[in-house]
This record gives sequence, structure tokens and C-alpha cells, in this order.
Amino acid sequence: MAKVRVRELKDFTGGLNFRADQFQLADNESPDMLNVEIDPRGGVFSRGGMRRINSTAVSGTWTPQSLVPFYGATPRIMLSTETRIYQSSGTNFSLLEYSAGNPIVVTSTHGASFAQWGTKLYIATGNAGNGGYVWDTASTYATALTASGVAPHAWQSTPTTSERKMPTAELLHVHANKMFAANVRINGVDYPNRLHWSLENAPENWASDDYIEINAGGNRITGLATVAGQLIIFKPNAIFALFGYDSDNFQVVEVSSNLGIDTPHNLAVSDKGVYFFSNPEGVYYYNGSSIADIFENLRPIIELDYITVGVEDSFHLSWIGQRLWVSAAYTKTGAVTNSTVNFVYDPTIGARGSWMQFSTADSKGLTTGCNWHDASNVEYRLLTHPTLPYVLQVDMYDQEFDNITGSDASYTSRYRTKWFDAGSYTQRKMFRRPEFVIKQSAVSQTIGVKVYHDFDEAEGNERRTFNLVQSPANLGMVWGSSNWGEDWSSGAVSSLLITGNNLGLAQTVQLEFNGPLGQLWGINSIGYKYQPRQVKG
Repeated sequence: MAKVRVRELKDFTGGLNFRADQFQLADNESPDMLNVEIDPRGGVFSRGGMRRINSTAVSGTWTPQSLVPFYGATPRIMLSTETRIYQSSGTNFSLLEYSAGNPIVVTSTHGASFAQWGTKLYIATGNAGNGGYVWDTASTYATALTASGVAPHAWQSTPTTSERKMPTAELLHVHANKMFAANVRINGVDYPNRLHWSLENAPENWASDDYIEINAGGNRITGLATVAGQLIIFKPNAIFALFGYDSDNFQVVEVSSNLGIDTPHNLAVSDKGVYFFSNPEGVYYYNGSSIADIFENLRPIIELDYITVGVEDSFHLSWIGQRLWVSAAYTKTGAVTNSTVNFVYDPTIGARGSWMQFSTADSKGLTTGCNWHDASNVEYRLLTHPTLPYVLQVDMYDQEFDNITGSDASYTSRYRTKWFDAGSYTQRKMFRRPEFVIKQSAVSQTIGVKVYHDFDEAEGNERRTFNLVQSPANLGMVWGSSNWGEDWSSGAVSSLLITGNNLGLAQTVQLEFNGPLGQLWGINSIGYKYQPRQVKG
């Protein structure tokens, strides 16, 4: 009888890879995973819960476009839809008005653009508006700013407190001690390729000649970001960098002549660079010196038309909790009308970073989001639901359920391995009972396992199924007592070794783990056991 051989899989850090050819997958990559995270040390575990912060639905038509932090005299969360602006101190949202009963009207289909200057927040509402607004948290109402370029005293070359002006614009951004406005309207004329800047240290004072026209790369400026001291200017088909610090030495340099973004939702700024989605190429990262392609593993979803065309901002990027969250209108069959998943990229895992896939308990992908700290400096990682008027806190690792509408709801979670052939898919093997190291739970838990054979991974074609069951004692395993005790069965540190069922006779096998509903779970290692059979000519 052939000797039983053993092969262990301890590293899952390759993450999600949608390549159709299974031979291109690395041992630590997965062709399918949902609502599980990758432990940088090698295992996988169920994601944290998602729970709403506002118990009362946001009023008005729900079309979330931007969610940004504002740290004025007190911290606020600013939310913009296609028509209105809201603010919150961490719970329910209220309309931002410029006078009693008169809410600020947003005219841009991509929502308002926000830029913080000291303790003040400047707001551009779109080119169909008239100037912009400024607000501080000590004021009940925002103050309207007159559109620059409107007589009398339309422009000024020296700062004056009497001229409270700002160009009517689609985009605002603070850079080099100036306020920048892009894609502007001056005296009723649109200048989609124009970038204006304010006077030095005077965001409400603007000179008529302080602008640059950037006509290459498409007919509008679509996004602004600051990276490594550069003002990055995005257009649909090109990217530029503005160097310098004042009107006398500003210089524009082309960063890319073919990549670009369609809307401001297609970019997210981290502390080291900017991530952006260029259609149809994918997601890229610019750190101030070079552009890196980070979308290689997910590119088939574009090539195979799994992204529904026509959905507003099919890719919407947010930098949350030191990870990139990408909302996508993704489906393999039919079409969808909104975001269905979040592809989450962690740049710290592995040599090239790692992708994961999340969805809410109601099978949606969360859209615009931000990191925010409340008055006690407690961090919130926030994203908006695409169809329901709620803002959700994510990465709540102590929560086993999602709470979107006021009630706890469980979410499905799974992880599928690469095909395992022990180095040769031509040789048949008898796969014996594998060993699994799973994260220990304080309660009874069952993880379902599906076994697929010989590259047939169609849903419903699994050859065998079995369960990994753990039934810990009620008190768990405790080392020490009182303040020195540690409950090992909590799963925080401890693991459990469980033996599975025979996987059967096959040339190659694939396993899919389905987590228990409403319970945290995880897998640290898989130990395959197999006996090779003779190869016949």
C-alpha cells in the first residue's frame, strides 16, 4: 500500500483572484471568497459586522454621493446626496441650511464637493449653482458666497474681508495654502477644463488671472488630490500634476496620457498616495513618482462584462481603516441597478497587497465612505448603504450580525481553495481525512465543507459534503483565575484541531468552507492527506 503523504496549507494571503484559468492561481489565492477577511499571519476569518449609526432614516430622496469628515469646533460627518447636504455628530443626520427653512441645494449629479480650511468648511454645489457656501459648526446656518466673476468688484488682486466670493464649481480642494476650484462657471459660461486658485491664505478672495486651462485628456476636470506635495489633476483620459507653490512658479506635468477617471467618486486618497479607477483598465495607485496596477487579479470582471454598464459610478472608491473599499455593480448573470459588492484591498498583506469581497446581509455593496473620529477621539469607519437611507459603521469585529434597518441580520460567508493536486493533476490519489486548524469558538459551531473533484467546480456538483463541528465546554479553557484568567475558548488566540471526512478518489480536489450564520469563525490551516495511485499508460 502506498504511504500516506501530507501537505499543509497555512498561507491564505494571496486573497481573491478571478482568473478563469485555475493553473494561474497561486497556492495561497482563492477563486471565490465572500465576507471573510485575510489574517496577515495566514488564516481567514469572518468579517466584522456592519451597523447603522442613524436610527432615523435620512430625509429626502436617497442618492448618496459623498461622505466626508469635518473637524470644526466639534467633529461632524458631512453627507451629500444629489440634491441636499446633511450633517451629523455621530447619530442622526439633519439638513444643512443657509437660512431658516432654506436647505442648501446641490446641483451636481456627483454631490457637493467639500474642502476644510481651518475650522471652516467650504462647499461647492455644482456648476448650476451660484458661488458656494461656508459653514462652521458654531453657526446654525451656512453662509452663501457670491460667485467670483460677478460685478461689481468681481475679482481682486489683494485680500479683502468684504469680498466673500468663490467660483461656481464642481470641485474644491485645499493645496499649497490656497483654495482650488475646478470645472468652473464664470459669468454663466462653463469652463470645464479650468483650474482656478484663490489668493494666498484667502479662500474667499480670487484674482481673474489665477487659473490654468488643461485641455488635453478629455473635456472636463473630474478629480483633484494632493500626493507628495503635488496637486494631482484627473481628467477622463489623462492625469496631470501641478508643481510649485504660487502663481509665479506653478508648472503642469503630465503623469499619464491614457489613464484617467470619469467622476470624483473614482478616486480615494490614502496617507501615502491616491487610488483611482480608470475605465476600462481598472484600479491603479499613484504615490507621487510612479503608477502601479493593483487590479490584475480582478480584471476578468471587466473583461467578462460582469459589471453592469449604466449604473451610476459602477466603481466607487473609499479609503477606510487603511484599506481601499471599492463598491461595484457586479453580477455574473443579468443586470443590477446598484452596487452589489465591495472589493476590499489591503496593501499591507503580502508583497502586492490582497483583495477580499464583502456584501451586506441584504446583498448590497456599500458606497461612499470615510474615517471619522468623534469628540472623544473614537474612530468610526463609515460607508453609506446604496438603497436605504442609512450610514453604516463597518469593521465591527465584535459583532456577529449586520444591523441595517434596526434588526440584526446574519450574512453568508464562504471561502473556496485553489485546486489541490499535490504537484501532479495527471495522477489519481485517494484523499484521506484532512486535518483542519480552526479558530476556537465559545459556543457550539458548525462549518460546512463542500468537496469538488477534477476541476468541476460548478455549483451543485460537489462530490462530497461534511461538517466541521466544535462543541466547547460552557466555561471554555481558562488559564489562571480572577484578573489573571484568560478564556481560551473565546477564539481570540486559541485554535482547535478537527479531522474531516475522506475527500475521495480524484486527481485534484477543491474545498469550499461555508461559515455558520450569525457566528464568528475562521480557518488557520488545512492539512491534506493522500495516497498516490499508480499511473497507467
